[in-house]
Parts: sequence; structure tokens; C-alpha cells
Amino acid sequence: MKGRSPKPTALHKLHGTLHARHKRSRANEPVPDGDLGRDPPPGLTPSQADGWRYAVDHMPAGVLKMVDRGLLLVWVEAEDRHRTAMAMQSKLDASSELKLLIKTPSGLVSSPYVRILDRTAKTMLRAVQELGFSPASRTRVKAPPKPAAVDPTNPWAMLRLIPGGRPDAGPAA
Repeated sequence: MKGRSPKPTALHKLHGTLHARHKRSRANEPVPDGDLGRDPPPGLTPSQADGWRYAVDHMPAGVLKMVDRGLLLVWVEAEDRHRTAMAMQSKLDASSELKLLIKTPSGLVSSPYVRILDRTAKTMLRAVQELGFSPASRTRVKAPPKPAAVDPTNPWAMLRLIPGGRPDAGPAA
């Protein structure tokens, strides 16, 4: 197959680019269920679990589903490795005049942490674009609106939930 792979219908909806032709050609496209929960998957280190909770708490509500768990896991693990490599490189740099370099029998070479930082940054950037975590990718994602709170003491408040109902509707005269 040539060209770009088709954009999923859910992304067309989020980006506001869904047209009638998409609806016709993708009538049987699967729709993932279940929002991604705050509880991290088992097997994460404490710092990775903290990174998971931070990401879930600060991402737009309703965008990521349970099927996206693996992608978020890739980002969380890369972010944790990146943080660790930064700390280790800082320790090396504190005791060295030549930052980002180490001495070997064959001379000065780039620190191995620099390579780890580069790889984890690239992994994080790829995942960020898919997850909608960067400022540029957030402009293309529109999270579903949060439902308005209903006043239980107002008998007319439920009319707001009816499509086409007027929020300022009062009793009919």
C-alpha cells in the first residue's frame, strides 16, 4: 500500500476533520473502550509508577483508552531512564573539567550517558506526538467536553441533558 496510513476515525473526530466520506467508509471501524486508569500496571519501579500517575493526572481527560496503555508505558519508561541518565551525567560532570566526556585509554570519548539521553529523548518525543503531550500535538487533539454538573434541586436542570434542550428553559407558560 502506498502513501500515508489512514488516520483513525477517532482522531478525525478529535481533530475536527471528520467528513461524511469518513463515516461511510469506516462504518465498521473498532472503537476502543475504557478510559486509561490512574493505577499503573504492575512491575513498574516506584519512580516509574509516579511518572505514570503524573501523566494520567495531567493529560486531557477521555483521550487515552486502555488500549493505549502500552504506548504510555513506553513513554513512562523512557522518561524514567532519561531522568536517571541525567542524574548520572550530572555526577560525572561535577567531578570533571570536560563536560559530557570521559577519559579512556584511547583518549577522550563521549560519555555513555549522552547516548542514553539522546535515545530516550527520541523515544519520548515519538511517544509524546502519539499521546498528545506536546504543545504542538495538543493543538490537534480535542478532548471530549466535561459534562456539566446538574443541580438536583432544579426540576428543569435535566432538560440540559436532552439534545436540543435549551439550558435557560423554564416552565412553559
